Amino acid sequence: MKRYLVTPLRLILPALLFSVTVYAQKQPEVQQGGLRAPSNIKIDGKANEWNNMFQAYNSSIQASYTLSNDDNRLYLTIYAAKKEIVNKIINGGISFTINKGPRKTLIGGTTITYPIFNKDDRPFINANALALIKPDEKNPAHKADSLMKTFNATFANKAKLVRLSGVKDLDTLISVYNKDGIRTRAALDNKLFYTYELAIDLKLLDMSAADHTQFNYNIRFNEVDIDFVPGMEIARNDEGFVTKIFVANPQLANSFAAALSPTDCWGQYTLVK
Repeated sequence: MKRYLVTPLRLILPALLFSVTVYAQKQPEVQQGGLRAPSNIKIDGKANEWNNMFQAYNSSIQASYTLSNDDNRLYLTIYAAKKEIVNKIINGGISFTINKGPRKTLIGGTTITYPIFNKDDRPFINANALALIKPDEKNPAHKADSLMKTFNATFANKAKLVRLSGVKDLDTLISVYNKDGIRTRAALDNKLFYTYELAIDLKLLDMSAADHTQFNYNIRFNEVDIDFVPGMEIARNDEGFVTKIFVANPQLANSFAAALSPTDCWGQYTLVK
């Protein structure tokens, strides 16, 4: 399949993507050791406080991440620079599971999933949209910024729910504007790369930085239901079985191929004082 890049982005993006790849190769698959969060950390869908440098790049999820903590909260930041992974995250969501038991298992753990959308009110974010910028278009950087702002507004308007499991005394669905001690945001930058941020009050996890609590964690990029894959039309019979799959837009549907199954990684973290 041919790939089209545009001027001046066609001159900038290859070098940028090469630098991202090289940086990823130098990182461990799993974060090594605990890390104090910077004092200026902010849950806003931007990784400015980390200077876009992360503690690990995991090839299973094809994304970079950093876990950190302060005296009161645990933080997770994830950065995805591949458009097919961005598509997957936006449409399937990220599930983060914490388990203080000795085994790496999702059973009995605390899980936070975001974003969560109403079935009939999902956003459409085209991670291939930069290719729509014409080579002779004036001010392509302004166009890229406009796409970013439009997509982020669409996403924020619809991504208003967080799903919980294993959090005592809290409902399974809460608002992103909750005051329960869970904060999460995500946003695209002007290269349409995706940053996800999560903060969890340690008291909700019955953990303490002073006690150097250790736990296993799982980062999971959830699968996308085939009914919601853009560029595909699915027909089902009265019993719910798929009877026909029509690919209306092969390029768009192809970018979601990897999203039809979940991917995840495990690690272990010790809170630092």
